[in-house]
Amino acid sequence: MAPAATQSLSEALVAGHLGHLTDPQTAMLKKIWTKLLNLFEQPGDPNSKPAPKKKAEEAPKKSGGFFSRGKKEPSAVEELFIGTTTDPKWLSLPLEQAIPLIPGAQLERTFWGMIQTDNPDAVVLRYLRARKWDIDAAYNMLINTLRWRLVHRIDDIVALGETGVKNELEKLKEGMGESFIWNLKSGKAYLGGPDRDGRGICFINVRFHHKEDQTPEVVKLLTMYVMENSRLVVNQPMETACIVFNMEDFTLSNMDFDFVKFLVSCFEAYYPETLGQCLIHKAPWVFSTVWNLITPLLDPVVASKIAFTKNLDELTKRIDISALPSFISKDESKKTKDERTKVGEPDAGALERPSTAAVQDYNDIIKEYVYETKEWSKTERAADEKGDSGRLALAKRFRQSRIKADNDLRGDSTWKLKGMFSVNEKGRLIIDFGSDGWEPLDITDSV
Repeated sequence: MAPAATQSLSEALVAGHLGHLTDPQTAMLKKIWTKLLNLFEQPGDPNSKPAPKKKAEEAPKKSGGFFSRGKKEPSAVEELFIGTTTDPKWLSLPLEQAIPLIPGAQLERTFWGMIQTDNPDAVVLRYLRARKWDIDAAYNMLINTLRWRLVHRIDDIVALGETGVKNELEKLKEGMGESFIWNLKSGKAYLGGPDRDGRGICFINVRFHHKEDQTPEVVKLLTMYVMENSRLVVNQPMETACIVFNMEDFTLSNMDFDFVKFLVSCFEAYYPETLGQCLIHKAPWVFSTVWNLITPLLDPVVASKIAFTKNLDELTKRIDISALPSFISKDESKKTKDERTKVGEPDAGALERPSTAAVQDYNDIIKEYVYETKEWSKTERAADEKGDSGRLALAKRFRQSRIKADNDLRGDSTWKLKGMFSVNEKGRLIIDFGSDGWEPLDITDSV
């Protein structure tokens, strides 16, 4: 299992990214924007409503781990949070039949929720690059992401925060919310960084995961929650993240094929061009059997970003040792900020968007961005034009307004309380990974 090549910062600064667009690529970007803005004006189907939810029955637990032989698969457990606010047809029907059912206003709000604090042009360009500049394919991929985010309630997850998600899940089923929090604090996942190209990192301790410890829905919610919070550290020109799977003490009982398939689908279909490198550290020989099952699932582009590291020397070529958690570096005296910082329970967020001045300013800049984009799409002007009236200046104002509204729009997280990424009293987004030699970094204006 030889290391594969991964995307470096220098490779990110190439044609097809902001600041490096050709005239034909700019024209394609304008066409995608035109199609999106037209879509956001559609009425949708007024008869499209969520199906009434029945009380779910708990499926029996599996035994025998990933390769349980002769065991009958339990019936699927009905999802209690995901999909409960949308018409089931939105996901079950083919894309071309489902999208006209969805009100354009919902698609638009979901779109801006997907953008978060990023440069809107940069997000749209990821879909164009992912589909090799095929406009129709890129557009379909993007709107498929929007319906997926609606069904999976991504905006609700962000708004509620970890305590709010816990409370909502407890209302649906006793113990489900506690299971979500237990998974979040179990040591399965830590955030930190940077890697040697400046990316944020998610470290996953595979040995702590057992499929039967929680429902598949809890695993999905945890994955989406971590991914959406991790996006706060994204700033131009580095748009990608790093994942490290720590495979020490891995056994087949830790393998969760459903989680792997869900994670792969996220990066390939719903978060395109956001994975910079994925490092599989200290994989034991038994993992080769599992790897043979995983590789057919991988898109070649995603597969090219995966590398195996056999020891600390190989890993530190990609991540400085000061950024590694102690369970990997084996130096208990040098814990990362996520490891060493203890905080209380974050405040719960709310599903209803507050009408604060910061949120109103954010809503106003969206309207301005939409208007200016409509006008820009009719011209020959570049997407990355500079100057006070250019697209970059507009994107910068958008990012600043979204960051200032972040404390109102996003439920608190443990990482925010730890000071790893937070919006200060001046409305500035500060990253502090806390590793040796790292100084808190203001990324507010990085568009």
